[in-house]
Amino acid sequence: MVGKDVPWTFKTWILNFRGVDLPIGDLAEDIFKDPDFPDEDYFDDILQHLLQKSRGNSNIVETFVLAWSYYLSSKDESCPEPVLTNVL
Repeated sequence: MVGKDVPWTFKTWILNFRGVDLPIGDLAEDIFKDPDFPDEDYFDDILQHLLQKSRGNSNIVETFVLAWSYYLSSKDESCPEPVLTNVL
């Protein structure tokens, strides 16, 4: 992936977590079901949308903030790509 633009937005990235039995999976499912979720990649717009939809639920906000940081890390070319190794 080094040297290539990542062709996704936060919305398309997080939808990969649908079905995961963790808070990030719950957030992904909520976003999938939300026809008004922003398609743009602006933290403040997404945060405001989630605050409004969740009525300020701190668990949802915390999950979003953590997921956003993971999302940004996944786009950061300075982070090394994961390498699978034989652990046995």
